[in-house]
Amino acid sequence: MPDGTGPNSGLQRFQNELITPGAQAPPPGSGIIPGANAAAPPPPPPDYKALGTDQAKADFAAASSNGGWKFDPAAMDKVIGQLEDSLDGEYADARTIAGDFAQAGPPGSDTISADYMKAAGRATIAYNQFLRGTVDYLASYVSTLKQIRTAYVNQDHAAIDALRATPKVD
Repeated sequence: MPDGTGPNSGLQRFQNELITPGAQAPPPGSGIIPGANAAAPPPPPPDYKALGTDQAKADFAAASSNGGWKFDPAAMDKVIGQLEDSLDGEYADARTIAGDFAQAGPPGSDTISADYMKAAGRATIAYNQFLRGTVDYLASYVSTLKQIRTAYVNQDHAAIDALRATPKVD
């Protein structure tokens, strides 16, 4: 009502709020604070393989757009070899260490040790997700570099243009 009177205005509205039953209380042990809303679910993780492919294509497009750029298969093989060595060396070592850490038991049988193991478990899961994403990204990047090298060695201009993402206009 425009004059500020009625069942949902002024003092009456305040009284209605006081006597109206509130939201259902969360079940005991749910961890939800009464009156609070549940958090939105986290977004899906990025597609690291697609990101690696896209970045390699973008790097290639940026480098080859320069008029003075010339493809050097030996230099490309060197870069690919270094990245593969990193995947087979440092990243393989990191996966081994992460696996060993996940297998470690609690330092004791007390509650502090149990709490520590819960936190360590969450940290291990997060680290392994990070590591998996990084390896997927780098492996995809290397795979795309190999496609670029193969296209140049075979003088496959259609593949080169596709990798540059600049279609040829006839």
